[in-house]
Amino acid sequence: MPARRVPALALPVGPGAGVSFLGYAHRTPLLTITTGRPALLVTLTLPEQLEAGHVDFARQLAATAFAYAVAVERRYRGLPLLPDTPVPCTLTAKADAVPDEPDRPDLMPLPGGREVTA
Repeated sequence: MPARRVPALALPVGPGAGVSFLGYAHRTPLLTITTGRPALLVTLTLPEQLEAGHVDFARQLAATAFAYAVAVERRYRGLPLLPDTPVPCTLTAKADAVPDEPDRPDLMPLPGGREVTA
């Protein structure tokens, strides 16, 4: 069986590129990515009824974007790449939206994880 083809788009990112986040009180948030040339606007939207999979996707996106930012900064500074390891992104049943509790085992680093600095 042949591999399923999916649409893909690769655009160069220049100085005019940007990312914005808009949070709303009574609807799902929006994440917008804008490229400079050629101009493109990508907005990630979610349905009004959120599920655990939507939260998992958002956390994966954030973790992967952080890994991307570290790799870009290391290249900019002439540093070697970090070892190619999976980006840890977990969602536990204990996670919630109030991150100000001091002892949060569900937000602690994974066992065997190491700190990544740019």
